[in-house]
Amino acid sequence: MPHLSPAIRTGSLLFLSGQLAFDDQGQIGGDIEAQTALTLEHQFAVLAQHGLSPENVVKAGVWLTEPGNFQRFDQAFARAFGTHRPTRSTVISQLAIEGALVEIDLIASFEPLDR
Repeated sequence: MPHLSPAIRTGSLLFLSGQLAFDDQGQIGGDIEAQTALTLEHQFAVLAQHGLSPENVVKAGVWLTEPGNFQRFDQAFARAFGTHRPTRSTVISQLAIEGALVEIDLIASFEPLDR
């Protein structure tokens, strides 16, 4: 188990550690769309544990291993968030776990979002 907290609240914000697309057996597999969907499913479960939903997300930090995966990642990200559009940074980087194509961290707000 890594030395980190899945989420920490400070004031009105909840910071979620980066997640990878681990399945129930602790393995990572699938293409970029499958990994993005599973990673966000994990993150949304952490949000729910704190009484929040994807609509509370104000910022996503994304690491992709391959630039060519960006468009398909973005489509999967849009499907997961629907009409909600959090701010986002996306970088290309090597990830610490072999087979991981994407890592996503989130910042969510307990306060209503200004639109």
